Amino acid sequence: MNTRPDTPSTSTVAAGGQLGGLAVTSRPLEAYRDMFLLTDEELVAGPILDCPGGAASFGAELRALGGTAVSVDPGYAADRAELLARARADLDRVVAWHRARPDNFNWGYLVSPNAVDAFFRRGLEEFAADFALDGRRYVAASLPDLPFDDGHFRLAVSGFLLFVYPEVFDLDEHHRCLVELARVTDGEVRVFPVHDTSGTAFPALDELRAALADSGVESELRATGCSYVSSGEDRMFVCRRGRTGRGS
Repeated sequence: MNTRPDTPSTSTVAAGGQLGGLAVTSRPLEAYRDMFLLTDEELVAGPILDCPGGAASFGAELRALGGTAVSVDPGYAADRAELLARARADLDRVVAWHRARPDNFNWGYLVSPNAVDAFFRRGLEEFAADFALDGRRYVAASLPDLPFDDGHFRLAVSGFLLFVYPEVFDLDEHHRCLVELARVTDGEVRVFPVHDTSGTAFPALDELRAALADSGVESELRATGCSYVSSGEDRMFVCRRGRTGRGS
């Protein structure tokens, strides 16, 4: 979910086939495995930060496997009914966008708009059954200021926020958010995707990686085999602090 919860969700399809407005999404654990190349061992090896957590069932499903996850999102500060209503409305909006612009998407992976609807709706209902603003499993907070100590998490994942809305987050904001995610994570920070909602890759990756290197954060790009968009773009952005060099 966005770091600016008052940002309106307006039109379904913006110019160039982009989704109009930031969306609260509800992806299940299976989607996280694909997006972030998560192994069984990684899922239960230590605390994982999901930021933004949105209305995803990732945390609930991970805990059922014996893992530990903290989901962070500014939207958690909202009234519970308001949060769930927003998530359901955004799911309807995303599915309508898929139907309106079928040429944007990789249906070999997504299957169909109906399949997307069912997949995300399952995640949303599992999130709804598990969600409680307890300050442990679900934390209301915003990038780039997270209420955790340095290296608190073994791994951090961040899906469908950074790189996805370049009209909302400029280069400096991306830098500050990634430095903060790296600060609270002892291992890797994994961000997916590196393209906007139309499938266009983030245009300032080289500048961002150089700025991160200057801040002591190395980075690399990894192919995932998980492409939602017809362009075939499937890369994950990976960074971590404390090493020398700029990655490959």
